[in-house]
Amino acid sequence: MDAKQRKILIGVIVCVLASWLVIPLLLSGREQPVPLSRTPLLFDAAQAYRAVEQFVTTHPTRVLGSLESRQSTGYIRDYLENLGYEISYGHFEATINRRIRVGRNVIGYRQGKSPEILVLVAHFDNAPTSVQGAMDNGSGVGVLLELARVMAASPINRSLLVIFSDGKEWGTLGAMDVAATHPERHRIAAVLSLDHVAPGDLAAFCLREDGLTSGFTPPWLRELARQAGEQQGLPVRAPALISEHLQRSFYLAWADQGPFLHARIPAITLGSESKDRERQKAVYHSAGDTIENLKLSSIEKYGLVSERIARTLDELQSIPDESFQYFRLWGSSYLNPAAVRALHIISFLPLPVILWFQFRKNRKRLNADQVGRELLALMATLPVFWVIFLAVWLAKGLRLLPIYSLYPAVKDPVLTSPPLGVLGGIFGSALFVAVVSWIVVGYSLRSFPKPDYHASRQVLLTLLLVCIVLGLLYNSYWAMTFLLFPAWIWALTGPADCLKVRIRNRILIAAAAIPYATLLWVYGSRLELGWNFAWYQLLAIGNGMFTASAFFLGTAMAALGIRFLVIQSHRPE
Repeated sequence: MDAKQRKILIGVIVCVLASWLVIPLLLSGREQPVPLSRTPLLFDAAQAYRAVEQFVTTHPTRVLGSLESRQSTGYIRDYLENLGYEISYGHFEATINRRIRVGRNVIGYRQGKSPEILVLVAHFDNAPTSVQGAMDNGSGVGVLLELARVMAASPINRSLLVIFSDGKEWGTLGAMDVAATHPERHRIAAVLSLDHVAPGDLAAFCLREDGLTSGFTPPWLRELARQAGEQQGLPVRAPALISEHLQRSFYLAWADQGPFLHARIPAITLGSESKDRERQKAVYHSAGDTIENLKLSSIEKYGLVSERIARTLDELQSIPDESFQYFRLWGSSYLNPAAVRALHIISFLPLPVILWFQFRKNRKRLNADQVGRELLALMATLPVFWVIFLAVWLAKGLRLLPIYSLYPAVKDPVLTSPPLGVLGGIFGSALFVAVVSWIVVGYSLRSFPKPDYHASRQVLLTLLLVCIVLGLLYNSYWAMTFLLFPAWIWALTGPADCLKVRIRNRILIAAAAIPYATLLWVYGSRLELGWNFAWYQLLAIGNGMFTASAFFLGTAMAALGIRFLVIQSHRPE
């Protein structure tokens, strides 16, 4: 790269960095708050607490598909019938560790003045490791029962569905069934999901706003919920900037707003955080999640916020028609989807610039033999990853792998006790294929000329650009998370003519995997999996939680990274 090209590249890099400052400042907008309802709130925390206590002590185990779970729906049905609601059930099949279970949603309906429907939902099932499940989610059940009472005490504008969903712990399966099959789903205007009052005193309210595989809560509903929470004198924690970016990279919704957002229905989940975070973490999905952990004052604050949101949604003259793709920067400032997509594309501009400069300089080296040699070497790397994917599906077909409709519950014994024989078979197969591939390809490469560093690098950079284009088409947030570091580091890392520079370059090339390794650690810690996170990823591949597109794009990038490391040994001419 000559001095002129270097100046152009520096200019492009400066423009990319400047765009991340200028575009958010110029193109972001502040969301105008929706006026909150002024209707006097009627929520009775003592009554909600009694409902929670009676429900979780009478029905302490409510695992999806169990007899106890089915019996617990009788309590909810009777409660709603006494309030005058029309009751119906929604049944759905779910696969839990290869067993077919039937889940049951309890649905109460109350006619309003408008045909539009407001949905209030709380899941009533608990994880198999939990007893009572008072925090998660007996508290949500009790609050929703009390909301059903106060909403029935006066006329309502929109018709009301109160849904007690089943199967949330296994992938929001009950909510998924409602969003996909409920006969009146096209009339649903908005959804408020209630998911746990934290133990002890509350430190903050928490909002879940990510969709299941796609979608995000539109800004108007996000700001409405945030205002309602702050009225109770507590901070409201909601995704923004990095946290929202990472959620959009995966769209793995862990609460019932997810399926509704995927169906393009405005939805949000209200949760909470305890002042004693360690206590909250300890009781989550454990035998210690009992009614004694809940405080009346916390239920009151949570219930009042829930009612304020519900009243406001009911009284809005019309539901705002906003995109589900607005990105929250900070506070009430949001960036529109077109600006976000432009930023994501601009961020990768240094790569095609470098690729073009390299092509002009080294195009005479790109003969068929050199291109074929590098492609063949790359093909020796890819089968290692492909065989993992095939081995997972083979193990699934041979009934050696636990199968779920979406994913196992957090702290499920399946996650903490991986079958070592199956793991050994999968990774052993990958190792065997790796050895065979390198032997076969190494023998085949003997007929090719000596490798040329610049030709190999040109081929790899071209394939890297192809992967980035596919990644941007698949999910531009995913592409930014996993492909941006490689796009910059691998493109800017040049040849090495001594051992010291080769070591430095290899460290830089390997550093492109830092985002992936960091996310492994973050999610592994959150799920309390430790080194079992590799097993969790295999389950995710086998159960469809990780798409084949993401897997093959990710493994293609890993193979390219290996090749970039290897060609550092090729002496440039």
